[in-house]
Amino acid sequence: MKPLLFVFLFLLQNICVNAQSGSKYDVYTNKIKQFSQPAKVLSNNIKADGNGSIEFTNAKKQVLRFRVMNHKLQVLHGEIAFQLFYYNNIFLQRVETFDKDGSLAGERESNNEAAVVFIIEKPGLYLRKKKLIDAAEGNINLKDDSNEKIIRVQFYDSNNLPIPEIQHTYISSKTYWNQNIRMNWP
Repeated sequence: MKPLLFVFLFLLQNICVNAQSGSKYDVYTNKIKQFSQPAKVLSNNIKADGNGSIEFTNAKKQVLRFRVMNHKLQVLHGEIAFQLFYYNNIFLQRVETFDKDGSLAGERESNNEAAVVFIIEKPGLYLRKKKLIDAAEGNINLKDDSNEKIIRVQFYDSNNLPIPEIQHTYISSKTYWNQNIRMNWP
């Protein structure tokens, strides 16, 4: 009976520790008002020393991610601390960046871009290219297809105002695929 009690207590302790693994970072997720609650941990790559990244998701298919160092929020390039991704089914629609206080923050080096909206103008063509990229698990060198005008981007500043552009900006299918799976950090 005692070994069974020991196993039960051990499992209960692990469940409590795992349930709390994201909750110690709720103080950070609560800073981003655009991120709907309740949220759950999507991936936790924080090591025992308190260094790494964590992603949260919610019912609105948003993904909020940030990095910590010694369990404290890490500010990255351009004073950006958070990234918030908005999805519609399998398609990434928008990415916003925030400073440590939870305000929209743009990269000073790139026209103060605090948000980017992705407009898939040729979804059938993108899905064919996505199939190739998925089959290679992203390890494929595709020719830059931005001139095929498949995916257009619109940039917004830290006041959530569109950044004027002389002509439409298009990105490659592979670049969008990388953004969609959150490969890049500021």
